[in-house]
Amino acid sequence: MKALVLAAGLGTRFKSKLPKVLHPILGKPMIWFVLDTLRKGGIKEIGIVVGYRKEMVMDALGGGVSFYIQENPKGGTADAVRSALEFFKDYEGYLLITNGDSPLVSPETIKNLQRFIHMTEEYEGVALGGVVLTSVLDDPTGYGRIVKEKGTDRILKIVEEKDADPSQKAIKEVNAGVYAFRADLLKEALENIKPSEVTGELYLPEVVEWMRERGAEVRSFMATDPYEVIGVNTRWELSFVENIIKLKIIRFWSERGVTFHMPETVWVEPDVEFGKDCEVFQGVVLKGKTRVGEGARILPYTVIEDSEIGPGSVVGPFARIRNGTTLDEKAEIGNFVEVKNSRIGRGVKAKHLAYLGDAEVGDESNIGAGAITANYDGRRKHRTKIGRRVFVGSNSLLVAPLKLGDLSYIAGGSVITKDVEPGDLAVERSKLRILKGKGKEKLQD
Repeated sequence: MKALVLAAGLGTRFKSKLPKVLHPILGKPMIWFVLDTLRKGGIKEIGIVVGYRKEMVMDALGGGVSFYIQENPKGGTADAVRSALEFFKDYEGYLLITNGDSPLVSPETIKNLQRFIHMTEEYEGVALGGVVLTSVLDDPTGYGRIVKEKGTDRILKIVEEKDADPSQKAIKEVNAGVYAFRADLLKEALENIKPSEVTGELYLPEVVEWMRERGAEVRSFMATDPYEVIGVNTRWELSFVENIIKLKIIRFWSERGVTFHMPETVWVEPDVEFGKDCEVFQGVVLKGKTRVGEGARILPYTVIEDSEIGPGSVVGPFARIRNGTTLDEKAEIGNFVEVKNSRIGRGVKAKHLAYLGDAEVGDESNIGAGAITANYDGRRKHRTKIGRRVFVGSNSLLVAPLKLGDLSYIAGGSVITKDVEPGDLAVERSKLRILKGKGKEKLQD
C-alpha cells in the first residue's frame, strides 16, 4: 500500500504564518506524527501534497518522501489528490489518503485497516473499491456522517453536517478523513466527480458515492480509539491533541516499568527513552534524544534535553541538563545545577548551585555549591578537564581551558587559571583586610 498525505492548507483558524502541519506537538512538527504512524503501520512509499509555503514544509520534512504541489489552495481535498496523480497513476494497489493535521491515528489502526482489506478479498472474494476509517462519537457535531446500507458495513454516502437532514444528523458514526481507495477506480472517480455548487471545491467523500453508483463496494472500518478521528483545526485543539499524545507516551513507558508521579504535569517527547525502574516526579521536562538509564530518579522541576542519564543517577530538583551531556552511573546533580555539553563521571556529586559547561568530570569527584566552569572567552568555548576524586570547593571559578589532576583539591572561593597537577592543593584568595570601625561608619552615613 502507498500513502498520500494532504498538507497543502494554510490553517486559517490558527491565525499564523506558519503552515498548520508544521506547528509543533511535543517538539515535533504535527505532520511528523502522521508520517511516523504510516511508517510504523508498514507503509514505505509516502507522497505529500503541499501548497501554502511549500518550500518551508519540504525543507522541514527532508527526504524519504515524494512531494506534489496543489496549485489551487481552495481546490478541495479531491483536487489535492488530483495534484498527486503522478504518484499513483500506474499503481494497481490501494492508496491510503490521510490528512497532515490528523496526528492521533495509530499505527495499529493502519495495520488493521490493511488486514481488513486483505481478509475481505481473501475470504469474501470481494475486491473493494475502498475503505473509510470511521468512529462512533457520543457527540458527532462537526463531522461528516456515514450513511450505510442497513445491517452492513457498506457505505452508501458520506454527508457533511451542513448538508445533513435531521435523521442523518442523528447518526453517530463519523468520517475520520482517512481513506484507502483502489488506485485505478480512484483515478477514474477524480476525473468524473463534480465540484460543489456552493464552494466550487472538489471533495474526496464524493468519490465514495461515485464508486457505489458504479457497483464498487466501499466499506467502513472502525478506528481502534474514538480519539483517532480528531483533527487539529485550532490552537486549542492542538493543545488538546498534544496532551493526548503525551499521555500515550507516558502510558507506553509506564507499562514497561517506569513510574511517573503526577503524569499530567510531566513533559516527555517522542524520542525520549527509559530503562526499567526509573522514577520521574512532577514538573519534569524531558526533551529531544534523551535516555534515562535503569533505576535513575528525576526529581521535580528538572529539565533534561538531548542527554543521557546513567543508571542509578539522581537529578534535581530544579536541575537542567542539556546539549549532549552524559551522566555516568550513580551521578548526583542537585538543586539549581546546570550541566551543558559535559561528561560527568560515575558517582560524581554536584549537589547545589553549580554550572558545569563543556566539562569532563572524573569518577567520584565533588563539585561544591557555587562552583563554575568559565568556558567562554568571548569568542570560543573551551573545555575544563577534572580528574578522578577531585574536590572543588564552594564558590570556585575554574577558567577554561583548564586541567585538574586526579586527587587535586581546590580550596573554596578560589579563581583557578592554571592547570593543577595530580594530588596538589590550589588556593587563590586575596589577603583579608579588617578595618576597625569602618562598618559602623558606613552604616551611619
